[in-house]
Amino acid sequence: MLDSIRSNAQSFGVKLAFGLIILVFVFWGVGSFTDSSPANIVAKVNGEPILAQQFEMAYQNAEESLLRRTPGLTREMLNEQKKTLGREVLQSLIQQSLLRQEAARLGFSVSPMELRQAVEQIKAFQNDQGKFDAQAYKRVLEAQRMTPAQFEKDMSEQILREKLFTAVSAPAWVAPDEARKLYNFLRERRAVDYIFVPAADFRSEAAIPEAEVNKYYEEHRQSFAVPQRADISYILVQPEKLVKTESISVAEARRWYEDNKKRFTVNEAVKASHILVPLVENASPEEEKKARERIAAIQKELNSGKSFAAVADAHNDPNAAGSGGELGWIERGKTVKPFEDTAFSLQAGQISEPVRSFFGFHLIKIDDKRANGIRAFEDVQSEVRTAMAEEMGNEKLQDVLDTLIADNILGKPLSESAAAHGLEARQSGLLTQDELVQKLGLKPDGAAALMEAGDKMPVDTALECTDGYMIVRVSSVKPASTRPLEDVRADIISRLSSDRALKSAMEKADTIRKELQDGPLPEGSIAKWGIRSVPSVERGGILADFEPENSLNRAIFTAKPATWLPVAYAVNSAKTGEGALLCRIASVLPADDEQWKSFEEILNNAARTERAEGLSRLFMQELFSRAKVEVLNMAQVERVNM
Repeated sequence: MLDSIRSNAQSFGVKLAFGLIILVFVFWGVGSFTDSSPANIVAKVNGEPILAQQFEMAYQNAEESLLRRTPGLTREMLNEQKKTLGREVLQSLIQQSLLRQEAARLGFSVSPMELRQAVEQIKAFQNDQGKFDAQAYKRVLEAQRMTPAQFEKDMSEQILREKLFTAVSAPAWVAPDEARKLYNFLRERRAVDYIFVPAADFRSEAAIPEAEVNKYYEEHRQSFAVPQRADISYILVQPEKLVKTESISVAEARRWYEDNKKRFTVNEAVKASHILVPLVENASPEEEKKARERIAAIQKELNSGKSFAAVADAHNDPNAAGSGGELGWIERGKTVKPFEDTAFSLQAGQISEPVRSFFGFHLIKIDDKRANGIRAFEDVQSEVRTAMAEEMGNEKLQDVLDTLIADNILGKPLSESAAAHGLEARQSGLLTQDELVQKLGLKPDGAAALMEAGDKMPVDTALECTDGYMIVRVSSVKPASTRPLEDVRADIISRLSSDRALKSAMEKADTIRKELQDGPLPEGSIAKWGIRSVPSVERGGILADFEPENSLNRAIFTAKPATWLPVAYAVNSAKTGEGALLCRIASVLPADDEQWKSFEEILNNAARTERAEGLSRLFMQELFSRAKVEVLNMAQVERVNM
């Protein structure tokens, strides 16, 4: 719960504090674990108890979180993992206790002012002006079923953990050239020569023996399985669709607007477009001179009468802006200062002189401007009606759902029930459990419940889905089955023929490989073997138009220049189909020096983060190694008879 509320918190310490939960299996079994069974204590950490109620709350939260993160995971499937999940939850609670104890030992604390500032920075608790709203604070916590006292206790502990991990990771040090070495490794490329032997050249019309077809079918029955499917009738209920916007009068809309004017506050902004000549901040004088000459030439094009949009599209890099150089509306404080100062000084329709910023040289065009203020009712009337319809719909939602559920249980036609509320009854067609989740947006537990219901069965509750709620009746259920051999015979024969052809292509490639010699290509070999070349293959990338093949890419970046890979690789291409591939490393291409500046900061940060995480892992290992951990109720942890 605290994680979801604090989703805007991005500091390294917070990320690390929560990220370390993944260490649960690394440390399981470290320390002294004993087992007895007091009813109200699950475990003790250096004498500090982890209460049964505390464990149950954490377990339920973990279970719900796992269901939300894993579409298709049913509660039945989750029950099979409950022993493992229970251990993970306990390990997390043990870790939290150890961190809290260590923070206290080192004298870390959280003042009331620190806590207040942290709470006030959470966007979920702020109003439309970005100010802390006590009512929003209370409302959000109530929705999360938390009291302010519990939330603030959890928040204080989180801030403590953040301080602790920040202190632990502070000594992290990275050698000056480490990031550059990583860049050189990651961005190295290879020029590759290759010979492709198409499997299609070996495809024959020879009949596949019936015994071989039968054997393949029996060995691959799983691939012909048809999962259970259900056809459901349903009504999708969305709060915003329960009230028609056209039913709201202008007078009602205006009254609502007057009561909620703050929602329509707009800050001063400019609608801008730009043309950018990129230039790093610490560029050499020669690089800066070239950039100035280029921006001056572009400015000359504009002065000749060419449209700004056309010139922008001709000169901007793909990521510099949208079509025509468009940047959209920009408020103060949302961009770098040199750009902002110039943009806000221009009038609509004006184009600036060249402006130097962190990113390079800009030519800025202002398409429109707006001042601080509140948007007029006439400009937001449709938004007002939509917001009102949603609010009114939320007020009606429960009554509508109750009525529809009652009609469904009584067997009333769904089309009639839907029409009474201006809604529509729909039919899904036969869908698997996963498809109910993916196509209709049902929650995994709801989809599982439908699969367990029999034919013609109404579901006696509203099922939650991505777009709202569903009132559902199961029209029919098709049990799981296996497609009969006669239905898949042609597919099997095609697969076996392809396998034979690919095997022959691989054998042919092996024969060719025995004749190939490392070193420079002999004269005439390109024509003889049909050798083709790829000037640049990236680490982790693909070769020509062949589908990704990790083992092939690893081999390419392991082999020495002017050598053939020792074996052929089975590959597939949308253009040439399946076949065998022989590869030769023509040359090694070093990383591009000019692109280094673009990656320098990212890779330095990555290296520092890796060092910091290493220190934190060692720190956690040390805490666990000297801790006295007593598990007093393993049955509760492993969910025995639960």
